[in-house]
Amino acid sequence: MLKRFLQKLITLAGRNAMQKRYLVAVSGGADSTVAASLFHDAGLQFAMAHCNFHLRGKDSDRDMQFVKETAEHWQVPLFIREFDTLEIQKNSGKSVEMVARELRYNWFSEIMDDFDHLVTAHQASDATETQLLNLCRGTGLKGLCGIPPVNGKIIRPMLVFTAQEIRQYAENHHLRYVEDYTNHDERIARNRIRHSVIPQLEILNPQFLQTNTRSRHILQQQYAYYQKHIEAEIKKIVSIEGSRCCISRTRLAECEDKDLLLYELLTRFGFSSDTCLKLAQSTDFKPGKFFLSETHILLVDRDFLIVKPKNEEENHIIEIENLENLKLYFEMEEFEYHKDMVFEKSPDTLYIPKEKLVFPLQIRPWQHGDFFYPLGGKGRQKLSDYFTDHKIDRFSKEKIRLLCSGDNILWIIGLRSDERWKVCKTSTECYQIKQKAETYE
Repeated sequence: MLKRFLQKLITLAGRNAMQKRYLVAVSGGADSTVAASLFHDAGLQFAMAHCNFHLRGKDSDRDMQFVKETAEHWQVPLFIREFDTLEIQKNSGKSVEMVARELRYNWFSEIMDDFDHLVTAHQASDATETQLLNLCRGTGLKGLCGIPPVNGKIIRPMLVFTAQEIRQYAENHHLRYVEDYTNHDERIARNRIRHSVIPQLEILNPQFLQTNTRSRHILQQQYAYYQKHIEAEIKKIVSIEGSRCCISRTRLAECEDKDLLLYELLTRFGFSSDTCLKLAQSTDFKPGKFFLSETHILLVDRDFLIVKPKNEEENHIIEIENLENLKLYFEMEEFEYHKDMVFEKSPDTLYIPKEKLVFPLQIRPWQHGDFFYPLGGKGRQKLSDYFTDHKIDRFSKEKIRLLCSGDNILWIIGLRSDERWKVCKTSTECYQIKQKAETYE
């Protein structure tokens, strides 16, 4: 196994792989412990890095202590970082898994200056599970490639081994490791694939994991070839101006596969496949329309689709002159109010009488000194105090936008509406205004 490991490492890290410095991510489980053991037995220069996300109570601290003891036994440098993951995840709009992943890789990037490569212990079984998960959720060729062996400075030499091979190696070499009990919880989709789906596929083909590994390698080669063609086509429609990516609407319209080109281009900036399809199929988007991803904003200009980082648009204000403009940014329905009506209690929805919706409106970032009257609250409150009370972190606050009429705040979009504009007993005709994803900032 050590020989196969070194062969794969040289393939991924180059001929001077034995002289390079590695940072090995170690959770304490079988895969990462065996990976670190192989680096140790090969006499390579490496350090270990461990994240404690504090998601499993005492077990999280047990894992951290185990990694500490392992590093001390091997006399290997160890980096440890602890996170209050659930607190950070609150109001982020992201899953716990996504937040943990971002915290993990952001921290790794902070400590990589002294290392040539970051090593993660993903193995062949992980890659197959990822491939099947992507297939279930909907994916393209990239998703079918599973976990890439190389991604920038990240390398994954353990992809040549199955989970069974790794555990057998640990047993043969008397390597201790810790078990994560959540790996057996089949309410988690990945675990259900691991424990229920793959065994059924192995009935059809007892060598399913090995066969799938070979197929995945072919898919990765095909994807690399495909990417070369895509890149050549993208260059024909794109110009780069500083941090901005400008897509010519005229040249895009002439492309036979414009939906595919937009998908390949815009998903790099975090835009959804639905947004890509809308932009490819619609030629009548008026200048000024916006689409948002997690990190970027796309502006529809007269001649270009302009993609730029969100931080360039922190002070951007959208002017809304009339009802038709408002419908570009929100889903709207009219209704007649009656006294027995019960409203859906959702921060994503604003209910407002027609007579109180006075144009022009604005969608703008919040500012220090802003105040409103929280719906159901006891009076006026500064937005800064509201955010503190609801434990909204700095990064989430930067994304918050307000719907305003003049100097008055109607709605902290997606969080809370203002008491003064609520539907009351004297109201008749009203609007239900729902937040749209990726359409304003």
